[in-house]
Amino acid sequence: MKTYYQRLIAFSVIIFAGMLTNDFLNKDIIPAYGYFGVLFLVGLSGFIHYYIHGSGNTDPKKTIRRMMLGSMLRMMAAIFFLAISLFAFRPLNFPFIISYTGSFFLLMVFEISQIRRKLRPDCNGRSK
Repeated sequence: MKTYYQRLIAFSVIIFAGMLTNDFLNKDIIPAYGYFGVLFLVGLSGFIHYYIHGSGNTDPKKTIRRMMLGSMLRMMAAIFFLAISLFAFRPLNFPFIISYTGSFFLLMVFEISQIRRKLRPDCNGRSK
């Protein structure tokens, strides 16, 4: 469990570095709430992971239910934050929308890769 959070923090630092580099190179200013949005997504991913895997429950049916509920909660919370941001802050800031949705998809790929590791821990890749 601890290694997941270490990887999540390292991955989020990479995302923030990419956003800062994009701001520096392209002069597209991502507002402060854009960085807060990515921080929200990282915190949400950590919370959902703890909800799914932190219970210590070994029943596969309950784990699958928690995964499905966690995925739904992540999607709804991310859409809710995006909707509030779009309606509250005018004019629309397209670099924020691109960075937020891109971060959402990157964190989803990260989560899927972590789940995949748990499903097949004995798989060492191709063997000769």
